[in-house]
Amino acid sequence: MKRILALVVASQLLNFSTSQLLYAQKCVNPHFDAQRLDFRDLGYPGATEIPADSSPITALMLNENNGKVYGATSGKSAHLFVYDARVNKVFPLGCLPEGEKGVHHALAQGEDGTVFVGTGLNEIEIPRLTRDTIEGRRAIENQLWMDIQARYKDYAGGHLYAYNPHEHDATVHLPGSKAEVEDLGIPVPHNSIYAMTMDNSGTKIYGISYPNAEFFCVDVIEKKTTRLGKWMEKLAYPGPERSWRGVPRGLCSTVDNKIWSAGDDGLMRGYDPESKQFITTTMRIPGEYWETQAYNAFPVLEQIISNPDGTLMGTTSDGFLFKAIPGEDRLVNLGKPRVERRIRAMTRGQDGRFYMIAGEKDNVCRLFSHREDEGFLDWGVLGVDRSPYYAKIAYQFDALCTAADGTICIGESDRRAKLFLFVPGGKVMPGVLNPTNPR
Repeated sequence: MKRILALVVASQLLNFSTSQLLYAQKCVNPHFDAQRLDFRDLGYPGATEIPADSSPITALMLNENNGKVYGATSGKSAHLFVYDARVNKVFPLGCLPEGEKGVHHALAQGEDGTVFVGTGLNEIEIPRLTRDTIEGRRAIENQLWMDIQARYKDYAGGHLYAYNPHEHDATVHLPGSKAEVEDLGIPVPHNSIYAMTMDNSGTKIYGISYPNAEFFCVDVIEKKTTRLGKWMEKLAYPGPERSWRGVPRGLCSTVDNKIWSAGDDGLMRGYDPESKQFITTTMRIPGEYWETQAYNAFPVLEQIISNPDGTLMGTTSDGFLFKAIPGEDRLVNLGKPRVERRIRAMTRGQDGRFYMIAGEKDNVCRLFSHREDEGFLDWGVLGVDRSPYYAKIAYQFDALCTAADGTICIGESDRRAKLFLFVPGGKVMPGVLNPTNPR
């Protein structure tokens, strides 16, 4: 009897291990060499790892001063972390001060390597909406705006913090320990910091707030904040996330030190710090537009990157990639990598490609790249299989950056998130080249 029982148990264990192995094998991505993709826990599991409900990664940045990648999370609380390629590990840097729920595309590097962090509420969280609304013209839009404003009514506002890597990177942080940051104040009361960039001098930070779309500047040397007016005036709820106000999620500084993003009616807009004037253009970002008496919607700029030649690469909430040439007031639509909306994150690789994460919320994101000579490449769903040791397939991502060695760092934004690492190069599998532009 004991022998029979042992055989049954052994059989069940074999079935379980086989099913686990088969399940893990589904994570293999056939679109590129599997060893070129991996992930790292956000700390040491069971000891220093950032808690699951506070782990979604919503900001990443390469610190060119020390070659490390810094990231921040959103959730029940916001945390900082650093990825050090020399030891191939992620180290938590502590929890931001109490009340900080998120960091949304708001990391910047100062001239001396200081990391500046703009905080706010958890901006990837779906807001609670009123079920019953009054009838009337634009009633749904007006109710949406009231629901969004209500979320920030009792919120003091997002802070700008300064973190000194030289002094604090070596500190070991356990769950719940506080990050060593200096508080530079609240740029816009009752608003989150939604997008942020540093000027060319490394001394002034420009940002856009949410939900009021206030444009501001913080002189990090004098520790002085100046509010420069509204970046946009119109209320619209476009794209797949129609419960969010359409405020641009990206901001950048060009070689001539002008600040660029997109604004009302999907038109590119700039700011000239020298003349202290806004720059209007006729460059309209690609996407779906609705303009009627009852409804007004236009695509939102998701991410924007400045090129050394003064041009701009941008992505939209409708899933388009474009190139803007401010000197000629001209914009070129480069198309969509997939049918779904949203290109939610982008970075420039060292191989001349622009890598991007495309896909709507609560669906499966995919990694794509674009280069002028090859069009779009589909790198597929991000799945790692290191069976029998570990395996994971991830679906939601909201941050990208390029590490000093060219590795593409990809921030997962689901619960119990990981930092994914993609090493460009190697063999591209057949069938992933843009069929309209084969290499």
